[in-house]
Amino acid sequence: MLNKLHAALAFSLASFAVQAQYVYLDFQDTTLDVNGQFVDIDLNNDTAYDFRFTLLRDTGTTSTMIDAAIISPFDSVTSGIFGQQRGLFHYADRLEVGDLIASSASAWQGMSPSDEYGTIDYRFDSVHDPYSQWQAPYTDGFLGARIQKDGAYIYGWIRLEMAADGKSFTLKDCAYQEKADSSMEAGHLWIGLDDLGLQGYAWLSVGEHIQLQRPAHSDHASVQVFSSLGQLLLEGQWVDGDWAFPSSLSRDRVVILHVQEGDKHWIQRIPLR
Repeated sequence: MLNKLHAALAFSLASFAVQAQYVYLDFQDTTLDVNGQFVDIDLNNDTAYDFRFTLLRDTGTTSTMIDAAIISPFDSVTSGIFGQQRGLFHYADRLEVGDLIASSASAWQGMSPSDEYGTIDYRFDSVHDPYSQWQAPYTDGFLGARIQKDGAYIYGWIRLEMAADGKSFTLKDCAYQEKADSSMEAGHLWIGLDDLGLQGYAWLSVGEHIQLQRPAHSDHASVQVFSSLGQLLLEGQWVDGDWAFPSSLSRDRVVILHVQEGDKHWIQRIPLR
């Protein structure tokens, strides 16, 4: 079964952040749960697919069952997967928010040079290979990837979540550093940036809500609230007056607020407890 993911939303931070020629690509969450099902991803949004994710489910002989999630590049010579050889397989590392994706040669061994694929998860008769990092807790993780374009490397990440039984996984979004041969941090774009103020904008905790304030007669603005893992929790338009959201919006201790008015941005980390 073939599924090619196209970005539903793409935006760059190059206009206002020194380190951030980052481009974020959002697509509909896609779950692979059928043996042999695969999904192709275009990491840098140039209409050429870069990586294929494949699910192997309940395969093997009648007495042996194998479940695995693998990733293979369309160009095995120049593309790379962040990881290491551990045991019998070349494993794709599970990165956390803020982990650096950069040029260190020793880090790009997540793909077997002979078999031309990297293993994300592997289970033999439902028993986990201990070398796989995509184990409990079964929440979002980030896979580091690189491609080559015009003789230079482009680095990025792909977010996915493994099912606890290893029989499915879900692809959620990806991002890349547009500036050639430049590192980036795993996680949503706003996570890698410092707080950024906007004149006259402020927040305060009022009862069970977080209230946002801004100067009167300001232009329309967009509001987004993200979890600490970069998941979009809430978005809307700020037309006039104050804007509020419930402090119970997330179980995280901190959420990341992003407000954009024209070409101006307000990025604020807000503690909920």
